[in-house]
Amino acid sequence: MFFACRVTPAIDSMTGRNRCPWLSPVLVIVSALFITAVLPVAAAPAADAAPSVTWNATFSLEENSKFDAVAGTADGGYIALGTALTEIFGGREDLLLVKTDSQGGDVWTQRLPDMQAASVAETADGGYIIGGYNVSAVASEENHAYQGTSFLIRTDTDGEVIWQQTLPGEKISAVRPTADGGYVIVGWLWNSPGSDDDTTAVVTRTDAGGTPIWNATFPGAAANAGVVTADGGCVIGGTKSPFTYDIGDAFLIRLDADGTVLWNRNYGVPVIFDLEETPDGGGFAYSGNYWYGLVDAEGGEVWLRNMEGFAGYAIVLRPSGGYMIAGKNIMSGEGFALGTDADGAVQWTATFPDASVYAAATAPDGGYTLAGIRFLSPVSSAAWLAGLEEAPAVPTPAAPGFGVAAAGAALLLLAARRGRRG
Repeated sequence: MFFACRVTPAIDSMTGRNRCPWLSPVLVIVSALFITAVLPVAAAPAADAAPSVTWNATFSLEENSKFDAVAGTADGGYIALGTALTEIFGGREDLLLVKTDSQGGDVWTQRLPDMQAASVAETADGGYIIGGYNVSAVASEENHAYQGTSFLIRTDTDGEVIWQQTLPGEKISAVRPTADGGYVIVGWLWNSPGSDDDTTAVVTRTDAGGTPIWNATFPGAAANAGVVTADGGCVIGGTKSPFTYDIGDAFLIRLDADGTVLWNRNYGVPVIFDLEETPDGGGFAYSGNYWYGLVDAEGGEVWLRNMEGFAGYAIVLRPSGGYMIAGKNIMSGEGFALGTDADGAVQWTATFPDASVYAAATAPDGGYTLAGIRFLSPVSSAAWLAGLEEAPAVPTPAAPGFGVAAAGAALLLLAARRGRRG
């Protein structure tokens, strides 16, 4: 009541005078300013600015080369795995393993002959686990198919090989360390010419020495991605049409720690190239050709978003929530990255006209490292890394809140009072 008397003119019905004779124009204005200060404007959502490139680095400049995988290391740097072509025509492909500092500076480089790059990760002791492969064409009178061999390679902290396991007939896609020191290997088997299916997806669990403990196969499919889940199991993803990427052929399969299939789901998209478990363990985000999406812990679709014309080869978690997806424009080859919120809505985009992105990792400072190929000329390229840093969120203007409205009302009362005096 005290506050109401101070700011609200009240006319006595008997005398026609103001019951609060000490109400003055100055007091009304002071009250308006007080309300404005105490009752702030409504909160406004933040708009995300596109990230800036903080560093660029190229490697193996004397050859045509590219990076296919990258991972963060405990010292704040990165380990990158790629392929170097020794000669454009008739040359061999060598595996390129590069350790860098936090800004992409070359710490050391190792090469392994006659294989292509698939996957790399740091191990608990500071060494590295590598997946590589080679492929050759096999033809018969009526059929043409591919055959190959993959390699699981363990190195020390300097990239020197400790041991190597051979996986005949397999094309390895991803290797992920497990909590017990072993590994989950994801890929596919090349089926013989004339088989009903070109490929068979395979996932293998090994011990610390690379010896298989169990494996599971899924005919008519090819697995491109895998993640070890918080409960010790794994989820693999890929496509049932690895050479054509037909709509509706993408799949995710979840297995427990013993290799038992928990669920096997298909989705209305052509292929899954990469996937991540959500921080709360309640689902999995994936990226592929034209689409990226989120499923729950049982594989049920939560949302699906389109990015027409783009291939998303990598997906990582954003520190602020949501996802960062990177890849290339399928027609032009131009690299891209985009950041989304937790519901998949795009918050920012970035493009890289002279590069294509094939892998990504989060940086210790909350940014990202992209890996791929940089085009130096129409006939030459180099393995490429780039660091991205997200800009701080910028508040967007908001509509006036209750405080401003109340102040305006007080000033209107003052104007009305003056009008009655006139």
